[in-house]
Amino acid sequence: MVFASTLGLALVAVWGTSVATAKPGISLSTSGPAAVSDVSALKITASLKNTGTETLRLLKDPNSLLSTWETDSFQVARAESSLVNTPSLNFTGIRVKYSPTAAIKSGKSDLFTIIEPGATVNITHSLASSYDFTSKAAGAGKYKFRPSTRARTFLSVSADGTITPLEATEGQVAEVSVSGRLAGPRLQPGAQGAAHGIGPFEHGKDVAKRALFRGCNSGQINDINSAADRAMNMAHGAHGFLRDGPWGTRRYTEWFGAWDQGRYQSVFQHYDNIRFNPPTFNYDCTCTDDGIYAYVIIPGHFKEVYLCGAFWRAPLEGTDSKAGTIIHEASHFPEYAGTSDHVYGQGGCRDLARNDPGRAVMNADSHEYFAENEPWLGQ
Repeated sequence: MVFASTLGLALVAVWGTSVATAKPGISLSTSGPAAVSDVSALKITASLKNTGTETLRLLKDPNSLLSTWETDSFQVARAESSLVNTPSLNFTGIRVKYSPTAAIKSGKSDLFTIIEPGATVNITHSLASSYDFTSKAAGAGKYKFRPSTRARTFLSVSADGTITPLEATEGQVAEVSVSGRLAGPRLQPGAQGAAHGIGPFEHGKDVAKRALFRGCNSGQINDINSAADRAMNMAHGAHGFLRDGPWGTRRYTEWFGAWDQGRYQSVFQHYDNIRFNPPTFNYDCTCTDDGIYAYVIIPGHFKEVYLCGAFWRAPLEGTDSKAGTIIHEASHFPEYAGTSDHVYGQGGCRDLARNDPGRAVMNADSHEYFAENEPWLGQ
């Protein structure tokens, strides 16, 4: 798959290729109610307009505002702040494993949004459970809801499959006064509109296995057990490689960038935390979203991994594998590593390592690809 960047140096670390900056063909604005007295009513509408002359075919990347997945898509800060270098409120939502190339290969039209020239699409996002308004840094007041850089970057797919990242020009930014009930409902499985995540996790037929399952058939349970065992072995292998000293090795620098003792120690600790645990997770099989591999809910659902449509099509091991997906999701848990989804895909991860190793060591796909070790870069 060919990536053609249009965003210049600012997005080199995100999408991995730098070419001359092109004029953006889309604009983005956000709107919402003037005020809410209960955070459960907090909804922000993103309006995306095709300002160019060609029809846009955009992927519904779960970290962009085209998707209603409750990912970390907004910078939420006091209205009186400049939003420049202002910390956002604490995120309390979903972290997702996604692959643009896999979405394209699936051939499923519902994984795209088509926008004709001059047309506008509106996507409403519920933020009732996504951001913590009860922390000491928050509280009642007026807030701006600006799309994050990641969320306002859209992936345009041409007829030949070329992916072009397009950063939308910013228009109006929503401002909402929040008061009254500041504690929103805890995000629950199934919040994306699917009737899943209901009922207890249970043992499979092999009660000797420590994993628990919900909504999984026998074939899926077998696949999960194989993937969990392989993920454990891969995490042990990654940990052993780091323990034995990765100084100057291509495998380390490929995914985590230039050597630094502090960053190395962080990555080493992440795999140490993960390596024994994949066979002990709780796995939910009832998500049917074909564009997503898996997700976790942060915080409050430790060791719960929700497997979606793309997971079942993935190979057991290798790039973007079932085993690698489990490592990706495990790294999201704050108890293990607390990673984010700064970039997806091997190309983006390589460039992130070169240009921003500090974020690379906190990127979930980087941890997955280091552990999968395909292409092989040393054992």
